[in-house]
Amino acid sequence: MERAIVKGSPAQMLNHPWVYSGNLVECKAEKGASVEVYSKSGVFLGSAIYNPESSIALRFYSRKRDKLDYYAIKERIILADGKRKRYFTEPYYRIVFSESDMLPGLIIDRYGNGFVLQINSYGMEIRRSEIVKALYDVFQPDFIVERSSGYSRRLEGLKENSGVLMNESGLDLTRVIVAEGGLKYYVDLLKGQKTGFYYDQRRNREIIESYISGGIVMDLFSYVGAFTLRALRKANKVFAVDISEESITLLKENVKFNGFSEDRIIVEVKDAFDFLEEVGSLKLKFDFIIMDPPSFAKRGRDVESAIASYIELVSKGIDILENKGQMAIFSCSNYIKWEHFASVLQRGTRSTGRSFSILDYMYQDFRDHRVPTNFPEAEYLRGYIIKEDI
Repeated sequence: MERAIVKGSPAQMLNHPWVYSGNLVECKAEKGASVEVYSKSGVFLGSAIYNPESSIALRFYSRKRDKLDYYAIKERIILADGKRKRYFTEPYYRIVFSESDMLPGLIIDRYGNGFVLQINSYGMEIRRSEIVKALYDVFQPDFIVERSSGYSRRLEGLKENSGVLMNESGLDLTRVIVAEGGLKYYVDLLKGQKTGFYYDQRRNREIIESYISGGIVMDLFSYVGAFTLRALRKANKVFAVDISEESITLLKENVKFNGFSEDRIIVEVKDAFDFLEEVGSLKLKFDFIIMDPPSFAKRGRDVESAIASYIELVSKGIDILENKGQMAIFSCSNYIKWEHFASVLQRGTRSTGRSFSILDYMYQDFRDHRVPTNFPEAEYLRGYIIKEDI
């Protein structure tokens, strides 16, 4: 293995899985190669994947002198799955969460005996065949789907790459079933968002359901209805809104699949901000509003514009919130910290002339979306439930 020399405190470098390009002194390895990393003073720091074209030049996968080959990938997948099995009785969870499982840039979600993977680093891109072989040898899966897209790939100089890698069972991968909380959902693994289903919101769906007691609920950015169905178990009526016609079609199927009466739900294919404007003019009010928007901040420089968008959502949401109503709002970007979101609530409620208190904090399900203490960047999902003080 080639060597990479980095500058900076060895103690600091040993406590984070990334080395940025500005801290790289020397490396003659090929792009995507495994390298041994040393400080300028000669201290061995670990083994990493090298990408000279990325702002993250080195991604550690071991603090020992290890190659990242088929056997290492297989061992890490087995270890990562073992960590999750103790918490989940059913096979629906995230097996591999990138740096959190020492497989930097690799995400794997489990759907029964099938898997969806997402590759976000060049080092994993050139190891795709080893990843697929490891998954096959460990689980003998019914299917493996790849959904590799998004901003992270572009930063690594990679194009989008999605498709079916194997489907020996011949299953309809546009209607794969996920079981959660006594409900079942159809998920489209080929055209749905990201890796198909948002396992990271699992615990938050339970929390929000516990706060709903009758009334009218609005699920904004509803996707395939994971929050919608939870709300239908407790509310009198639910509005579900999403800009994707495909998502709303699947949501309707999920409502029928779980035996809910269709006269208790109203669905709209519409932009969320446009819908808030329209409903505001109709004077329609809601007892509980759920807002789970896509990421507004993919880069650090997006933070201010993202905060403005969240403030708009909060203030417009309050305009259609009943007296004593409750609202849940989320951010799914590592760049939006708790202090940013607290400012959003303060500024978003201030102009309404109404007083609110925080009922609950929400965050990703850490059981499968693990956050190592030396990698706080792995925490990205944050949310609040607020209630009007009357």
